[in-house]
Amino acid sequence: MDVQPSLPVAGTLTRGLKQQMSASREKKQRRGDTERPLTQKERAELKEQKAAKQKTVLYAAIGVIVAILVVVLLVWDSGIFQRSQTALTIAGREYNVSDVEYYYRAALNQEYAMSMYGMSSFDSSVDPAEQYRDEAQTQTYHDYFLEQATTQLKTAAALENAAAEEGYTLSDEGKAAVDEQMNSVASQTNFSNLDGYLRAVYGKNMTKSAYRTCLERAQLIQEYEQHYSDNLNITDEDLNTYYTENKDSLDTYEYYYALIDGTAESTTDAEGNTVEPTDEETEAAMTAAKEKADEFAAALNAADNKGSAFLAQVAGYVDTDDQSTYGTLNTTKGSSLSSTYGDWLKDSTRKSGDVTVIEGTNGYYVVVFQDRYLDETASVDIRHILIKAELDQEDDVTTSDVDESTVPSQASLDAAKAKAEELLAQWQAGDKTAESFGELANANSADTGSNTNGGLYEQVLPGTMFDAFNDWIFDESRQPGDTGLVENTQSGQQGWHVIYFQGKDELAWKVETTSTLKSNRTNEWIEGLTADLEATQGSGLSYVG
Repeated sequence: MDVQPSLPVAGTLTRGLKQQMSASREKKQRRGDTERPLTQKERAELKEQKAAKQKTVLYAAIGVIVAILVVVLLVWDSGIFQRSQTALTIAGREYNVSDVEYYYRAALNQEYAMSMYGMSSFDSSVDPAEQYRDEAQTQTYHDYFLEQATTQLKTAAALENAAAEEGYTLSDEGKAAVDEQMNSVASQTNFSNLDGYLRAVYGKNMTKSAYRTCLERAQLIQEYEQHYSDNLNITDEDLNTYYTENKDSLDTYEYYYALIDGTAESTTDAEGNTVEPTDEETEAAMTAAKEKADEFAAALNAADNKGSAFLAQVAGYVDTDDQSTYGTLNTTKGSSLSSTYGDWLKDSTRKSGDVTVIEGTNGYYVVVFQDRYLDETASVDIRHILIKAELDQEDDVTTSDVDESTVPSQASLDAAKAKAEELLAQWQAGDKTAESFGELANANSADTGSNTNGGLYEQVLPGTMFDAFNDWIFDESRQPGDTGLVENTQSGQQGWHVIYFQGKDELAWKVETTSTLKSNRTNEWIEGLTADLEATQGSGLSYVG
């Protein structure tokens, strides 16, 4: 049977038609409403709605801009933009603000140190750009510091390029030295962190990574310069030629001298004030000194042995306090002679027993020439172990002349000596070789300059070490393999040395001359590398200082 679809009843259909007709009329009504003119009230409401919407959009835009500006300002204040700017370009190498600041601040700190001793007019409380180095006001301190930094970076660029061309890189020891420097600065600063210290010392653009880069560069060029110097070949012909040209400075002079004082004494007035001598009184005192000096010289010239006569008579011509100073034979290298009488002693016609009187600032010198020669004392190679005494005392606030915290007690000194004696006995009980002594030095010595190479110092020159140490190693009787104990009384180094005499080395004058020639030639080489270098200034230079 077929099933017919059910049809809506008449009422339902009627309601549907009515609803459709009603919706149609509303749609026509709305369309009619939009086509009619707006009333005054409707236009005002619409204007207010548009203005409110524009303000919302504007405020949102301003908020975004402000947020961006805050971020930019924070980044700018951090120095990221500034320190990344190129400040100088030299020999194809670009140096940023931090690189230049490193050397700029080094020059500034040096000038500050000089000002502390009255050797510079620099005022650290005034902007370097606002003060001049000279009365003519030709250069500000800021420009001077930049000039010094530029000069240093020219050398750095030249040596960095030369090292790169040769394939020379920073050694492992150099890297360790940089690490040690970084750690040392971090541990010694009073700031809460290393960043704060670096900003205070090198400006706000310096960071730990930038500082390390500067240290690594400085270490590299120092190593490479030493590498170049070490590989220079200095021949005997070079040494002899240098000696011939500089014998006045290299020779050693033996002589006696005494200053006959010509200072006029000051007086005191009735009120107790010091009255300086007049010009006439000063002249009279100098005249009297000249007469006394001439008398002394005449007595010496009358004697057969001028040196013996000088020692016998000098006490009668100088003050009691000066007798020990002037009553000895002087042995001085030409480069260290007083300019007052040095030229007279260096005269090639000078012969033993010559006597002269020479005017000085405060009197007259009587000088007796004895001898001149090239000192052929040999340098020496030694090993040593430093046992420092522990600083075991607290400062006594009732004593103002001594800080006891820097002075070890006698018990501490005795303990250091006992340790030194123990190590020497240990070595003597073994094979007694330089190598075994070196092992003890590496394990026990407090001398950081030699406790990684067996306590070894080679080609030590006379006068290099403190007196007691120097006297022991340059004793004429000293033989290879000799050992001994020497006390060190120097501040900060108090303790005892165990010394091993390894043997004599090159003549001292040849060691010194070799060093001088290598230094001169290395400087000439660097001057050649930097002679034509130009520094191009970049935008970052304005952020330096």
